[in-house]
Amino acid sequence: MDILTKGKSQYTHGGTPQVDLARFGMTERTVLDFSANLNFLGPPAIIKEKWEDIFDIIKYYPSIEGTGVTYYYRKKFGISSRNFLAGNGSTEMIYLVPRALRFRRVVVITPSYHDYERASMIAGAKVVRRPLFPENEFAFPGVGDFIEVLEDADALWLGRPNNPTGTLFAKESVLELAGLFPEKWFIIDEAFIQFLNGWEEKSLLIGQTRANILVIHSLTKFYAIAGLRIGGIMGDGEVISRLREEKEPWTINGAADRIAPLLLECIDYEKETQSVIKKERKRIFRLLDALDGITPLPPSANFILCKWTRTNNMDDLMRYLLLNGAYVRDCRNFCGLENNFFRIGLRSPDENDQLVSLLSSF
Repeated sequence: MDILTKGKSQYTHGGTPQVDLARFGMTERTVLDFSANLNFLGPPAIIKEKWEDIFDIIKYYPSIEGTGVTYYYRKKFGISSRNFLAGNGSTEMIYLVPRALRFRRVVVITPSYHDYERASMIAGAKVVRRPLFPENEFAFPGVGDFIEVLEDADALWLGRPNNPTGTLFAKESVLELAGLFPEKWFIIDEAFIQFLNGWEEKSLLIGQTRANILVIHSLTKFYAIAGLRIGGIMGDGEVISRLREEKEPWTINGAADRIAPLLLECIDYEKETQSVIKKERKRIFRLLDALDGITPLPPSANFILCKWTRTNNMDDLMRYLLLNGAYVRDCRNFCGLENNFFRIGLRSPDENDQLVSLLSSF
């Protein structure tokens, strides 16, 4: 397994069509962007309807700790303010945790979201990569396989579901590991949890907190409000208090703090999202699986990881799609996905059909 130290991992995020257009020497153009994992329905209508009221509050200081965001999580998930800390999206929490808890050595599943590694190394921790393998569709190993790698570590990062593989480490397995290693931290990122079928039963956000489990969550993906940066972290009250002492004030802007409670009124939006994503996930996976030269991995959220095998170089695919007005997430900068993997963020049925048509006619 790889062991990384500070300074040996660059900050690399993809998902910007302008970068690849320039790389291929193409002129700027409008493309259907399948690289982002946002709800294709767009932001809930209530945000636009209430925008005048939202705009009116920007002349005032917001609450220091994001009381509107905290209120949303209390009403939506039943999380008390003692057990929750609001943040500027989940990313702020990802960087706060290793800094505040003084991580020394952490385990990161690969491939996974790059900021787990970067945040840990910036905080001075060594990172041990525990790889998942394409041969078994990047499935998580059993609890027993984690025991050895965790012995010398003080924390484990887990995406549930994992981005970009879409695989899910079972809730029961997380709880079992946390019980086996009560002295170690388990940092769980559930940014995509609401896209899962029956997510309430699978989420660690709901139910009793555990002393050594912290659950990071974001409203960015499900409500398609990436520009607002709303999220937070749930955990044991004493641990949340410790994080609160280390966190900067006023990181949640007034507009975000005002909008968060409005999302409690979006039940119909949530049902529509879950219904259409469930259908499209199954339908598009089946269509992709029938194409030569593309191997999709079974999805669980609103994105599908695929491997390109029609040619030896995935630049052939990226160039072709851009020329025809579409863009997918090139995943070759993820550790473990260098061999021509890409990710599709699901959009509307018509748009998804356009992409499948392009892929089939390469």
